[in-house]
Amino acid sequence: MDAAASLPIATPSPEQVRLYLARWHGSDNERIDVALRKTFDALPSNRDVGEVGVKIAALNGLYWTNILGVLQVARHIVAIDIDARLDQPTADPELIEKIATVKHGGKRRRHYSFATKYSSFHQPAVYPIYDSLVAGVLNALLKQGETFDIFTPQEHWRTDYAVWCRSVRKFRTHYGLDDFSLRDIDKYLWTMAKEREAMRPGRTRNLEDPTTAI
Repeated sequence: MDAAASLPIATPSPEQVRLYLARWHGSDNERIDVALRKTFDALPSNRDVGEVGVKIAALNGLYWTNILGVLQVARHIVAIDIDARLDQPTADPELIEKIATVKHGGKRRRHYSFATKYSSFHQPAVYPIYDSLVAGVLNALLKQGETFDIFTPQEHWRTDYAVWCRSVRKFRTHYGLDDFSLRDIDKYLWTMAKEREAMRPGRTRNLEDPTTAI
C-alpha cells in the first residue's frame, strides 16, 4: 500500500473545505479557472463550430481532457444541438452521453470527463464535474466507512452520470456543505486529491476516466 492510500482522509466539514479552497485560491489554478469561465461566458452558444472549437481547445489545453480531434468534437457538438437542453435547471445525464460519444475514424469514443467539464463550464450550478482524482477521494471516504451514499451493484460513477450527480449532491448535504457551490466542492476534493497524489512517487493516471471502484 502506498503512503497516500494509507493516510486517512479527514471527515469533510466546512472548515476542511475552506482550508483546501484557500490552497486552491493561493495557486494559479483559480486564475486559469476564471479565465476559462470568461471564455465560456463570452461564447455561450454552441451553434458555431469556430466558437465551440475555441472552448474545446481552451478546456482541453488547461484541464487535460484528452481530446485529440478538437474540430471533430466541435462539429459533433454543433450537430447534436445542445443549447436548449443545456439551459435546463437540472442535469441531463443523457445529454452528457450525447456530448461524450464521438466518432473518430469510424470508431466511437466516450469522452466522459470532458463532457462533464464542458457542461459544467456552461452551467456550474447544475453539472458537477466528473474527475478521476475526485472520484478517488470519494471512494476512499466510502472505504473508510463514510456513508454519504449507498449503491446497488449496477451503479458506477464512471458509467452513469446520474449516479455521479446524486453522490456529489448527497456528499454536500451529508456533511453540511450546502453553503458551498458544486464547483467549490470540486475544487476542495481535487486539491486534496492532488496533494495525496503527490505522495505517490512514480504514479501516473489515465487522463481520461480510468476505472474507479465506484
